[in-house]
Amino acid sequence: MTGGKRSPWRAMVLVSIISSYIVGGTVSGVFMGLWLGNQFGAKPFFLVTFLLLGLGTGFYGVYRAIEPFIGDGK
Repeated sequence: MTGGKRSPWRAMVLVSIISSYIVGGTVSGVFMGLWLGNQFGAKPFFLVTFLLLGLGTGFYGVYRAIEPFIGDGK
């Protein structure tokens, strides 16, 4: 039964999406924070701020990606 709701390929795609959102948001936040910190001379402030923004964005993307799978049972 390929293409069913419990397909292992679908699960692997979902895991790939989740990991790419978290890693991508975190890495983007770190690089943006380091770059802005070097530009303005406030490296720790920008690094921490953009790291947290990147993590928040990544987890929001994960929530939006898994939202159809955690529906209210309809």
